Amino acid sequence: MYNTILFLILNWIVNASTQQKSPNIVLIIADDLGWDDVSFHGSDQILTPNIDLLAYSGKALGRYYTHCICTPSRAALLTGKYAHRIGMQGYPLTNSEDRGLPTTEKILPQYLKELGYSTHLVGKWHVGQSRTEYLPMQRGFDSHFGHRGGYVDYYEYTLDETWSTGEVTGFGLFRNETPAWDVEGYLTDVYTEEAKSVIKLHDVNKPLFLMLAHNAPHAANYPSIVQAPPEDIRSMKHVELTGRRTYAAMVKKLDESVGEIVEALYKKQMLENTVIVFIADNGGMTSGVAMNFASNWPLRGLKMSPFEGGVRATGLVWSSSFNNSNHLWNGFIHVTDWLPIFLRIAGSEVPLDINGVDLWDDINTKDNSRRDEIYEIDDYTGFAAIISQDFKLVSGQVTLEYSNYQGENLRGMIGDPPSYADSVQKSKTYRILKNIGKPFKKEDVNLRRNIRVKCNQEIDKICYPDKNKFCLYNIKEDPCETNDLSATYPDIAESMLKRLHIEISKTIPRTVPLYRNPESLPRLHNFTWTTFADNFK
Repeated sequence: MYNTILFLILNWIVNASTQQKSPNIVLIIADDLGWDDVSFHGSDQILTPNIDLLAYSGKALGRYYTHCICTPSRAALLTGKYAHRIGMQGYPLTNSEDRGLPTTEKILPQYLKELGYSTHLVGKWHVGQSRTEYLPMQRGFDSHFGHRGGYVDYYEYTLDETWSTGEVTGFGLFRNETPAWDVEGYLTDVYTEEAKSVIKLHDVNKPLFLMLAHNAPHAANYPSIVQAPPEDIRSMKHVELTGRRTYAAMVKKLDESVGEIVEALYKKQMLENTVIVFIADNGGMTSGVAMNFASNWPLRGLKMSPFEGGVRATGLVWSSSFNNSNHLWNGFIHVTDWLPIFLRIAGSEVPLDINGVDLWDDINTKDNSRRDEIYEIDDYTGFAAIISQDFKLVSGQVTLEYSNYQGENLRGMIGDPPSYADSVQKSKTYRILKNIGKPFKKEDVNLRRNIRVKCNQEIDKICYPDKNKFCLYNIKEDPCETNDLSATYPDIAESMLKRLHIEISKTIPRTVPLYRNPESLPRLHNFTWTTFADNFK
C-alpha cells in the first residue's frame, strides 16, 4: 500500500513538472500592417520600440510569407494548410456570407487544448460566423472576446456592408456568444486590457495559448477609415500627410499594446517561459478597398496581390532561450508553419497531412530554412505564384492598382522625427528585458540596416502577368520584382510553372460564391452581425 501511494505521488510530481515546462505561447497579429510601418525595418517615421526590442533580443523574420488576404491567411495559420487546399482562398469573408473554415479541419487551439493548454482568443476571428459550429468556442478556444468578421469601428464596434439596397450596419463585438454592449473605449486599448486580464487570471499550473488578433491598423468604416485617440494623433505631428498621421497613431497604440502584454507576462512571472510571436496577417492596403494609409515601400504591391508587398509581411519570434547574437533570420517561413512550430514547442508530434513545416530548430540554430517552396494561389481572383529558392514566378490575372509601387509619398515628415534612442529607452519592454538579463545593446540596432530592403526600381520595365503571360523574378537579388527574367531563364520558368500547375490541380474551390444573405440582416438579430444559418441545410 505504501509503495502504491509513493508511486502515485511521484507520478503526479513528474506529470506536474512536465506540464510546467511546456512554454506559454502568445501570438499577436496585426491587421493590414505595411512592411514600412515598423521601425525595426528601418522606418524613422513610425517608431515601434516595443516591437523592435522583441526583434533585437529574439529573431526578426526577414522573409516571412503569408497569404495576401486576411481570411485565407488566418485559415492557413489555424490549419497549417494552404488556403487553396481547404477552399478558403480568395476574397475575405463578409459578415453576410454563409461560409466558414470547414469543421472537418482540426485547428491549432484544438491541438493545444488536447496538450493541456488554456486557449484564449482576443480580437479578430474572420474564418466563419454564419453558423454556431464555425465560432471560436466550438473550435477549441476556451474563450473569445472580440469581433468575428473582418473589422469593426474602433469606438462604436460596428461594421458597415454595402448591399444593393444600400448600407447595412450591425454591431460586431462579442464576449463569447453574447454581444458586448457594455464595452467602451478605443478598441486597441480594449483588446489589450482583455488580454492582460486573461494573463492575470491564468492558472500558471497550465500552459497558456493566447491569440491576440488586433483590429489595428485595419481601416474602419467609411468615411472615418483611420481612427486613433486625439492625443496620439498629436504625438505624430511630424508625419506630413493627415491620413498617414492618424495611421501612425494607430500603429503607436499597437506597439504600446505589445509593451503592455510583455509587462503583464513579466508581472505574472510567465515571461521567461513564454514564446511570443508578432506577425502581420498580410501586407498593407495603401489604396483601393479598405485602404488604411499603410505602406509596403519599397516592395511591390499591396494586400490582395501576389507580389511581395502583399505576401511578404512583418514577423518576429521571441524566446528567452534564444542565445546567439544573430537576431535576423532570413530563411523562408510561411504562415502555415506556425501550427507545426507551436506543436513542436508544446512537445507534440507534428501532423503529416499539413503543408506547414516545423522550423523551430532552423530558427534557433541555423541560418537557412528547410522550406524552399511557397505557393500563393487564388482561383477566385485568377492569379497564382510560386517561390522556389531564389526565384518567384507570378501568373494569371492581377489587379493593376494592387500590383504597383505605392507608399513612397506617405514617407514625408515635417521637421525632425522623435528620437529613436529615447523611444526605445522609455518603452516598457526595454525595462523588462533589462530586468530578466536581456538588456538592449547599441549594436542591436544594426538589425534595422541589415533587414532593410534595397532595390533599383526601373518602373518602365515592369512585367504584369495575365492569363497568357507569366513573370519570373530573382527575389533575392531583386526583392522589388522589377526585372522579368522569364526570357533569360526559360528552363527555370518552365520547371516552376509545371510545379505551380500541379499545385493548382489540388485546389478545392470556394464552397459558395460571394453572396449577401438576407437572413443575415442585423435588424433581424437585435442589430448585431451574428449567426443566421444554423437552420439551413
